[in-house]
Amino acid sequence: MLKPLPQNPNFALLEEEVLDYWKKNKIFEESVESRPADKPWTFLDGPPFVTGMPHYGHLLGSIHKDLYGRYWTMKGYKVKRVWGWDGHGLPIENKVENKLHIKRKRDIEDVVGIKKFIGECKVYVEQISGEWEWYVDHIGRWVDFKNAYKTWDTPYMESVMWVFKQLYDKGFVYKGPRVSLYCPHCATPISNFEVAMDADNYRDVEEFATTYKYKIKGRENTYLLAWSTTPWTKIVTTALALNPTLTYVTVKQGNERYIVAKKRLEMLQGEYTIEDEYTGEILVGLEFEPHYNYFDIEKDKKVFSVVPANYVSEDDGTGVVTLAAYGQEDMAEMNKNEIQLVLHLDDEGVIKPEVPLFGSKFYLDANEMVDTDLEKRGLIYHKKTITHKMPHCWRCTTQLYYAPQNAWYVDVQKLKPLMKKTNENINWFPAHFKKGRFLKSMEAAPDWCISRNRYWGSPVPVWECECGERFVPGGIADLEKLSGQKISDLHRPEIDEIHVKCVKCGKSARRVSEVLDSWIEAGSASFGERHFPFDNNEKSFGSAQDKLEEFYPPDFIAEYTGQIRAWFYVLHVIGAALYESEAFKNVGVEGVIQGTDGRKMSKNFGNYPDPKLMLQKYGGDGLRLYLMESPVMNGEDIIISEADYASVIKTFHLPLWNIVNYLITYSQNEKYEFDIDKSWKKARDSANILDVWVVALYDKLHKDIAHSLDGYDTVSAVKLLNSFIDDVSKWYVRRSRDRIDSEGADKDVFFHTLFSVVTSYLTLSAPIAPFISDFLYMHLTGQKSVHLVLLSDVPSKINTEVLTDMDLVRKIVEVGHRVRKEAGIKLRLPLASGATVIPSSMNIQLPIFNNKYGHVIKSELNIKSHNTSESNNSDISHSLDTQRSPELKEEGEARELIRTIQNERKKLGMQTNDKVNVTVLDFPEKYEDEIKKAVGAVTFTKGDKLSIEKAN
Repeated sequence: MLKPLPQNPNFALLEEEVLDYWKKNKIFEESVESRPADKPWTFLDGPPFVTGMPHYGHLLGSIHKDLYGRYWTMKGYKVKRVWGWDGHGLPIENKVENKLHIKRKRDIEDVVGIKKFIGECKVYVEQISGEWEWYVDHIGRWVDFKNAYKTWDTPYMESVMWVFKQLYDKGFVYKGPRVSLYCPHCATPISNFEVAMDADNYRDVEEFATTYKYKIKGRENTYLLAWSTTPWTKIVTTALALNPTLTYVTVKQGNERYIVAKKRLEMLQGEYTIEDEYTGEILVGLEFEPHYNYFDIEKDKKVFSVVPANYVSEDDGTGVVTLAAYGQEDMAEMNKNEIQLVLHLDDEGVIKPEVPLFGSKFYLDANEMVDTDLEKRGLIYHKKTITHKMPHCWRCTTQLYYAPQNAWYVDVQKLKPLMKKTNENINWFPAHFKKGRFLKSMEAAPDWCISRNRYWGSPVPVWECECGERFVPGGIADLEKLSGQKISDLHRPEIDEIHVKCVKCGKSARRVSEVLDSWIEAGSASFGERHFPFDNNEKSFGSAQDKLEEFYPPDFIAEYTGQIRAWFYVLHVIGAALYESEAFKNVGVEGVIQGTDGRKMSKNFGNYPDPKLMLQKYGGDGLRLYLMESPVMNGEDIIISEADYASVIKTFHLPLWNIVNYLITYSQNEKYEFDIDKSWKKARDSANILDVWVVALYDKLHKDIAHSLDGYDTVSAVKLLNSFIDDVSKWYVRRSRDRIDSEGADKDVFFHTLFSVVTSYLTLSAPIAPFISDFLYMHLTGQKSVHLVLLSDVPSKINTEVLTDMDLVRKIVEVGHRVRKEAGIKLRLPLASGATVIPSSMNIQLPIFNNKYGHVIKSELNIKSHNTSESNNSDISHSLDTQRSPELKEEGEARELIRTIQNERKKLGMQTNDKVNVTVLDFPEKYEDEIKKAVGAVTFTKGDKLSIEKAN
C-alpha cells in the first residue's frame, strides 16, 4: 500500500532531504560504479576560474552538463564526472596585484620579486570558496569534487607540456614577430578570441578622426590624403598604401592639390576642381615627405613611399591608408614591400624617451600633441572627434592596441583546412553555429599567440642555447634527464633556474622567459584532467592507463556563445594538430543570461536576484526546468526572471505532485500492491479507451524525449514533459474519476495504469528534474533511487490511431463547452443530447468512433446521448438540446449539492478519506445514495441549514 505524501510541500526543503539521502547513501558513486567500464560516455567540463562566486551563467552550464551525465548514465553508460578549477593567468595575477598594491608590471620583478608574487598566487588559488560546492549541490549536479583537477597542479602542467611538445614536433609552433592585441597595463599580448568572447570587451571610445596630408616629393603643393584614428602611429608612419585597381583623382582646392579615391570625393571640404583621373597603379612607388624622421634608416629597407595593397577600400576614408608597425595588415604589407618597421613604444605603452617631442608620454596622451604639431605645420586637412568601439583587456579593462610581438604562435593558417574538415564531424546544437559563427570565426582567425610575458602560468617549455639549438621536453622525466636536477614545481621562478646542457655545443641552455597562454591549458583539458599520457593512478576519475579512444574525443561539451571563439576554438585547434581529429563529438551552445535590466549581470549593478536566495526559496529543480526550457538553450540571450523561475512550481511541480497524491489517496482503501512490471501488463492489456490512450501517449512521450535528448535539445524535452503531465491531469485523471467509484476490474486497471505511467514518467523526468523525480519515484516504488534505474527501450510501435482520435474527441468537447458557455448553461447541469458535425476530410470511421469515444464525449459534456456526423465544412460544429426535463433538473440539483458539500469539506480542512455526517436543507431523494458516496457521508439528513461534521 502506498504511503501518504506530505501535505503542502515546500519543494526547496524537500530537496534538502533528497540531497542528504544521496550523500549518505552515495547514490552518485553507485550510479557510476554500477555501469560497465567498457561502455563509457565522456564529457569534458570547462572548469571555472577560482575567482569570485558562481552566478547564473555558471549554474546554467553546470545544469546542462549534469542533465546529460544523468541521462546517459540511465541509458546504461559509465559517465565519470570530475570537477576542475582554472587558476592560471591574468585573472589570478590581477587579484594578487591588487592585494600587493602593484600598479605596474615592472614592480613584480623590481619591487616584489617573482618568487613572492608566485607564492601569493599559489595562496590565492588554494583559498577556493567552499560555497561553490553548496551551489553545485543545490542545483542537483553530481560531480566529483574530492578529486578535482587544478590547472596549476604539476600533473596537469606536465600534460600541457606534453601537448606543447606535440604541437612543436609536428611543426605547428613557431616563434617570430607578428602583430597581435596588446595590453599596456598587463604588458603582455592578449588573444583576439579573449576579447571577442564578450561584447562588453568592446567599449565606446571617443577619439580623433584625422585626415592627414602627405606631400609628394617632386610635385609642388600636391598631397596624398590619408585618414586615421591613431595619431600616435603617425610618429612612425613609414609608408602609405592604396589599392592599385581603384580609380583615383587629383583635385585642386585653392593653392593645393589632393589625391583621393574618386568614390571618396564626398569627404572633401568645400569646392574643388578635378584635374586628373587614373588608376591607383600609377601612384605606386611615389615618395612622400615624412612627418617625422628621427630614426635611422636600415640598410636595404625602403621608407616614405607608396605601396600597393588590395585590402584598401573606397567604402570610407580617402582610399589611402597609413602604414606603421602597429597594425596586422600594415605589417604584412610592410614586410612584403621591405618597408622599415619602427617601434617607438615600450612594454607599458609609453613612447620611448629618445623620441623627439613625445618621448615618455603614454601613447594615448600623445594623440592630441601629435595632431597639434601637425596642424601647426599645415599637415592636417580635416579633423573631428568620433565615437567608436575599441577592444579592452578582458581582465583589467585597459584599452588595447595592436603591437608587434616576438612571441610563440600556433600556425593556425596551416591547420585551417583540416579544422574545417573535422568540423564537419561535429554535431552542433543549435546547428546554425556549425556553419555560422564557429566556421566564420575560424576562417578569419589569425595565428594563435600562445605565449605571455607574465609569471603565473605553465612555462613555455623551450630551452634555447646561444648557438641556436633548442630543447623542448615532452615531460618532467625528459627535463630531469638532460638537466640532472630533480623537478617538483614547474612554475616560475624555480623552472627558470633549471638549465640543460646543449647537445650541440655543450654549453648551458636557458629556458625562454615566457609562460603559456592559459587558453592552451584550457584546450588541453581532455589530457590534463587525467594526466595523460603519464602514469597517474591516484586520480579516481582516470589515468594514463585510460585508452585514448575511451575518452577522446569526448562525447559532449557545453558552454555559452562566448566560448565559440575561445574554448571550443582552442580545443578544436589542438584536436586537429595532435590527432587530425575533431576535439568533441557533440557541443551544446548556450546563450547569455543577462541581468534584469538587460545589461551584463554585475553585483555592482544589483541587477539579478541572488542565486543562493532563489535556490533556497524555489529549489534547484525549478532553476533547472526554467533554464532548460528557455531560449538560452537555443543559443539566444535571455533576461533573468524570478517570476519565470517561480512559475515552474505551478506548471510542473504542483500538477505532478497532485497526480501522485491523487493516486495514493484514492488507492489507499483498496490496499493495492503495485509492481512496475505487473502494473504495466495490466495497463497494456486494458480495453478502456482512456487507458489505451494514456499508454500510447506515454509511449510517444518516451520516443520524443529520447529523440530530443539524444539530439541535445533540452527545450523540446521540457516542453514534452510539461505537456504530458498537463494531459494526464486535465484529461486522463479527470475523465477517469467516475472509475474510482466503480467496483471491479475497471477500477483496478485505472490505478495500475496511472501508477505505471507516472513511475515511468519519473524515469524520463529524472535527468531534468532530479530531486522531485527521485523523491516521488522512491515514494511510489520503494526502490533505492530513480537515478540507478536503466531507462527502458524506446517503444518500437506507437498506437498513433488512438492519439489522433482522442485529439478529435478533445476538439469536439472544446467546441461543446464553448456552445454551453454561449448558452449560459453550467457544465454541472445535465442535458438530453448533443450532436457534432466534423469535416469529412478527417476520414473518421464514424460507427467505430461513436462506439469507442461516445461515452467519453457524453461524460465530458454532461449529455445523455450524442451523435457524430460528417459534412464538407472546414470547422467542427456542435449543437445541444437545451430543453431540460424535470428529471434532468433533479440530477442537476444533485450535482450542485455535491459541489457545495465538497467546497465545505475543503474549507473545514478535511482529507479525502475523512467520513462525514451531513445535514442539508433539501435534496433530491432519488440521488441520496449517489450524493452520500460522492461526498463520503455516513449519514445524510434534512435540517434547517447545511452543516458538516466529521464522523466518529
